[in-house]
Formats: sequence, C-alpha cells, structure tokens
Amino acid sequence: MKSILLAFVASAAMLIAGTASAQEYTIKYCFADVDQPGENAAAAHAYVFKDALERLSGGRMKVDLFPNGQLGDAKSMAQQIRRGTIGVASFSSGVFASLYYPKLGVLDLPFLYSTRAQMVDTLSTDNDYMRKLVDDIAAETGVRILGFEPYGFRNFTTASREIREPADLAGLKMRTQEIVPHQEMMRALGATPTPIPFMELYSSLQTGVVDGEENPLATILQQKFYQVQKHLTLSGHLMTIAGIFVNEKWYQSLPDDLKTAVVAANKEASLAYAGIGAVQDVLALKALQENGMQAYAPTAEQMAKFRDATTGTVRGWAEKEYGKEFVGGFFSHVETASK
Repeated sequence: MKSILLAFVASAAMLIAGTASAQEYTIKYCFADVDQPGENAAAAHAYVFKDALERLSGGRMKVDLFPNGQLGDAKSMAQQIRRGTIGVASFSSGVFASLYYPKLGVLDLPFLYSTRAQMVDTLSTDNDYMRKLVDDIAAETGVRILGFEPYGFRNFTTASREIREPADLAGLKMRTQEIVPHQEMMRALGATPTPIPFMELYSSLQTGVVDGEENPLATILQQKFYQVQKHLTLSGHLMTIAGIFVNEKWYQSLPDDLKTAVVAANKEASLAYAGIGAVQDVLALKALQENGMQAYAPTAEQMAKFRDATTGTVRGWAEKEYGKEFVGGFFSHVETASK
C-alpha cells in the first residue's frame, strides 16, 4: 500500500512539474483594432498567431490577447515593445519609423504597390534585402519585426467636398497618422496634414476639427466614419502596412526551437491577415454605400494626376531625409520584387 501511495505521489509530482515546465512563457499580444477576427485583418492575425504558437510550441508558450487598444495606441505599444513589457504588438510600421527608425518610412511612400500580393512579396522578410533591413532595425532599436502585413489601401473621405482630383484637396484639413511620408503626401496634394490619434478620430470628424481623413475601407466601416463623412474617393493612394513587432532581447533569449515556432506562427497568421483583409475591403465598399456614403472612382487620367502630384515630390523629400542611396536601393528592390 505504501509503495502504491509513493508511486501516486511521484506521478502527481511529475505531472505538476510537467505542467509547470510546459508553460515556460506567457506573452501579451496587443492590437488596437476591434476584436472581430472574422471581420478584421489584425484580429485575424492575432487569433491565428495565438493558436499556431501555442500548438507549435507544444504548450510551452501561452499567448494572451489584448484587442481594442486595451494596452495603448500604436505609439504606446511601440514604447512598450521596446521596453519589453509586452510580447507582441501589431501596429503601423510608419508609426514605428517616426519614433525609432526613420528610414523605415520609405515603405510608406505613395503608389508603391498595386496589389496586396505585390506588397507581401516585396516586403517578405524571406528575401535578402528585407532580412538585412529587419536585422539592422533590431540591432539599432532593440525591436524585431517578424513581418509586414497589408492592412489595406487607404482612400480619402470628406464631409462636404467630393474629391475627384488633387485640386479638390486644396485647403482642406486632412487627418493623417503620425507618419511623416503620409503628411508630406498631403502637403504635395495641397491639403493641410493634421495628425490625430486613431482613438480620437471619430470625434474630430464629428466636430469638424478636420475636414476629412484617409483609411482602408474596412476601417472606415468598422469605425462608422460614414456617420460623419459623406464622400468616399477610391484613390488607393497608400497601402497601410502593419508590422508584427517583438522585443529583440526577448526573442534572442528563446531557445532555437521556440524561435522557429514564433516565426512559423507568424507565417501562418500572415495568411489570415491578407485573406481577411482582402475579403473585408470588398464587403466594406458595398456596406458603406448602403449606409449612405457616396463613392467615387477616379478615372485613369485623374489617378495619373494624383501620382504626378505626389510620387516625385515625396520621393525627393525621402532622398533628402533618408539618403539618395538608401531610397534608390529600396526602389530597385521594389522593381526587382515586382518582376
């Protein structure tokens, strides 16, 4: 009887020890978007990443999700990732660029990408150019970018003036993110760029602090901007690029098998990001029109005016800010990847 009891105690101890060792890491995954993985690309990535990492790590890693900006906006998340107080965060790469690595802003120049697939191929961290860039960013900032995701093409909305071509933006106060290339693009179009935190955008549109804004279609729908904006212009002038960020010191502290699991989980989640985003943009346009927005698709000639007004001017600005050699190298990479 005594031997049976000892065996039971030993088995229980082994089970408890196994459970304790199984969950070696608990990490916080933060994003500012709505907690709707079937309708929001960022949420879809988070849920798939959590499932894949917990499975691929054999339960050694547990992921807790914090949606809806519970732990702060993009700027706050960037700061927390750098300090290592949160594990994973999904937010605009341009915000990170404005805070810690300005050259990354080259990803946010207008009219660089024609499709989501092109953006995914161009910015894949599997290619040599982007892998070196990501390694340089990690060494300089202490933050590693696991991947770049296509949140969606941005489109203009306004309260009272329809935007058909650049001249229609003259004099308007247009909300932008805290991303300098986006602001330079607005200046090139004759508008006044007005950075406003995302969580304050609806009220700023409602009270007339700004005349308009620009966002992906799914965001315009989910945030109900159609309630305070009448006109939608399908300009697709910029791609919102999200980065998936982790603290470099934490990442490098992981054993090799768990590093591999983190990378593999992100690749799995990236499929969900691109797929959900593409589907929701299609559905969002129909829903926005049903909710009273007047959508306008610029003609080929009008789109050429938008490109002519922005691409040369903003690239020239980028060359002064980031260096002609760096910007030229990036454009060569874009051209090569596109082929």
